[in-house]
Amino acid sequence: MVPTTLVGLVLFIALLTPGFAYSARRERSGPERQFSALRETVAMVVVSVVCDLVVLSLALVVWSVLPKQTVDLTALLTKPGDYAVRHHVALWIWGVGLVGVATLLAVLVAGPLFERLGRRDEAPFLSAWGRLFTAHPDCRVHVGCHLSDGTYVAGWLLTYSRSAADVADRELTISGPVQYRAAGRQEAVELPNVGAMAVSARQLTLLQVSYVRAAQPGTQTDVREIRT
Repeated sequence: MVPTTLVGLVLFIALLTPGFAYSARRERSGPERQFSALRETVAMVVVSVVCDLVVLSLALVVWSVLPKQTVDLTALLTKPGDYAVRHHVALWIWGVGLVGVATLLAVLVAGPLFERLGRRDEAPFLSAWGRLFTAHPDCRVHVGCHLSDGTYVAGWLLTYSRSAADVADRELTISGPVQYRAAGRQEAVELPNVGAMAVSARQLTLLQVSYVRAAQPGTQTDVREIRT
């Protein structure tokens, strides 16, 4: 049922905040997924309800054990109107705090920690180059790009399109030192004063990927290539 009052609308948005935070966190940490609007809405609502119930259940336990220091649950249930008028500031603080904790819980569930614990499989949503770039998460990725005009550029992978579809309208960016070889030349040269470069997938004819393990902190800064 759609809320018809301002208070109802505020409560509706607040209760759905955990689901929105969950979806936003998943979009940032994983590949782009193409789901229907209905499925995305249901997922957001389910996550919101679960997180809200978990946090509210914990709050009810605390309120039952410490009614004088927190919220008098008996008075709130028997005379909610009178109690809300007398303790509106405390109830507002508790409400904001509970929504914040529920939102934080949703963000943690969508984050890398739960991905490792739950062994979440992102492979079905990865594109071909997404699989290449994430095959060895403990390594830096060095890419060599052969372009359609015969030129070649190479550098460290900085960002890439997370779209699950293998389409031409994608880009990747590489950071320096950027190596460049003009068409018809044999040797690549380092481009001075170039910190990063964007490469369109539409111009790519061949993409070479190397996985390089960086030196441990406190040791030498050299790197060692382990796979190509």
